[in-house]
Amino acid sequence: MHMLTEKQELSFKVMISLGIINQLSDAWLSKALEPCGLNQSQFNLLNHFSHQPEREQTISQLAQVMQMNQPGLTKVVNKLAEQGLVDIRKDDADGRKKWIKINADGLARVQSAFASFLPVINQCFDQWENDEMRQMLQHTDKLKAWLDNNRDAS
Repeated sequence: MHMLTEKQELSFKVMISLGIINQLSDAWLSKALEPCGLNQSQFNLLNHFSHQPEREQTISQLAQVMQMNQPGLTKVVNKLAEQGLVDIRKDDADGRKKWIKINADGLARVQSAFASFLPVINQCFDQWENDEMRQMLQHTDKLKAWLDNNRDAS
């Protein structure tokens, strides 16, 4: 086996560390969402819509953005509609096409979920300086942008 450069070794360590953070934060989020009556997929979709509440999107647009398959996403959307958190509107021209939009109750639910996370988030970052957090964000945003722009890289 050939030797890795220091940069390659560090790259692996960063990716492994982020994978572990992802697993731990996923497990935490699942538990934290239970009292809110949401699972992660539902929360992620509501959160996605909450940034631009007036925007409508189709299932296929959402599937692409959320990196989910259409049947899985349709299930999430239908469950949120049952709970009265999103509105579904049939397309005027094409009856098979549906437009999804968050409503006031959906916005309220996602905001109350975030409010319920606040104490733990405060604890988590208690020992961090604002500058450290800004640097962390700068680095993670750089990585996020690359991964987003290279989704098809194998």
